[in-house]
Amino acid sequence: MRYFCLILMMFFWQSANANNITITTAPWQPYVSEQHAGSAVALLEQVFSQNNTEITWLRQNYDLAFQQVSRQEKLASFPYFKTAERAKQVLYSAPIFQVTSHIYFNRQYNQQIDQARLSEHRVGKVAGYSYGENIDTLVADAQIFNNEDTALKALLEGEIDYLPMTESVMNYILNNQFNEQKLLIKPLTDIRDTKSLHLIAANNTQGHALIKQLNGLLAQVTDLQSFTLSPEQLELEPDIAKLITSEGYPAILAQTDLTANAAFYTLAQGTKVLVIEWSNKLLKPSKSDRIYKNMMDVSKVVILNGPLVGKEVYVRNMHIELI
Repeated sequence: MRYFCLILMMFFWQSANANNITITTAPWQPYVSEQHAGSAVALLEQVFSQNNTEITWLRQNYDLAFQQVSRQEKLASFPYFKTAERAKQVLYSAPIFQVTSHIYFNRQYNQQIDQARLSEHRVGKVAGYSYGENIDTLVADAQIFNNEDTALKALLEGEIDYLPMTESVMNYILNNQFNEQKLLIKPLTDIRDTKSLHLIAANNTQGHALIKQLNGLLAQVTDLQSFTLSPEQLELEPDIAKLITSEGYPAILAQTDLTANAAFYTLAQGTKVLVIEWSNKLLKPSKSDRIYKNMMDVSKVVILNGPLVGKEVYVRNMHIELI
């Protein structure tokens, strides 16, 4: 009897842990990494963890994966934007996460334009990707690139004028691969598309069962903040500077505030500071080429080293040298 109970317990344990599905995906940082990690991968794994389902990830390009899922040669792939045309060919899960896509330009070569003029320019896009129906319509005749890296390189080198990309993906690539040039890339302000991403499944019995299972699991976590993905931010370099003396001003004076009762510190040459508020005379254009008043105006800084580290003070612009 004890032997029978042990066998029965082992059977139920194996049944409870035997759930495993294979899902295809491809690198799409920061959502999917080369090693099948990333924020979207982790999110979907957490959703399926509720009923002990484990995912086996299979690397496959998105356009090939979509083709195979639509032909019922693969069960599922992730993540995908939902379009009316694609929804005729595969099953879509409920929304899993949301992203915002833009059309970007390189301000070294181009500028802001309105939507109506986009077709007059060289536009690129990545093979097999959708950026939501609104942007897809605008870039239907775009030049095709194999991946985001080569597409963005073409934009940086002036080979194309405009490029659609998901905001977090663009920010990740700029932060990690094109850090020196990231301030050149800007989004068109009047074109954006915020859409949800989904798992797609084959339109057959197994696909319907998988979508039903996933949608039920998603409904159980809709109120949990930890199941909301935060967008990747563009990491801008802080304005770090060192303080230098200037002709006629051999000492660097820093004032505590902008009132008539301000106190003054004398700072050592080479003191490092973080500029937290540039003076208006540097931010706004002048109608005169006489710069004396501009250089004598003050900017607000935080001292980063020396005996006054951490203090917020004002120093004259002529003493600030960015590093």
